[in-house]
Amino acid sequence: MDIKEFIKEAIGAIAEATIELQTEFEETGTIINPPVSVKERDLYEEGGIGSTYRRVEVIEFDIAVTASGETAGGGKAGLRILSVEAGIDGKHSQQSEEASRVKFSVPVSLSPSGAEATNREATEAHRNRVSEARAKRRQAQTPRRSYWP
Repeated sequence: MDIKEFIKEAIGAIAEATIELQTEFEETGTIINPPVSVKERDLYEEGGIGSTYRRVEVIEFDIAVTASGETAGGGKAGLRILSVEAGIDGKHSQQSEEASRVKFSVPVSLSPSGAEATNREATEAHRNRVSEARAKRRQAQTPRRSYWP
């Protein structure tokens, strides 16, 4: 398998599984990929005004790849995921392979849960209440001037 295809399939499968799990478990109260706060990455607070941030998950890959050059029709070369295949199909070819190990990571922010939207709404409502309270306090503290003698 081509390394590009492998990475796309792996991350795509994780993203799709996340969405499917969110839908499947929504009614049970199980939250897949809950929002987090700045201070507590592993704490979810339902309706919490601080828990509105999306996680960035790091998907780590540690794969063996081969750089192969084949001297048969086609002349194709490139990086492939190391796999062992055996078969006899009547073709003769010479093949040279060298295996290498590649480690890398891809940061991904998966689909947000419905809880994230709920917490964002709670945060917005809280900010509005705080702004209104501050405006009322300022208005109450402002001395009224009388211009009439």
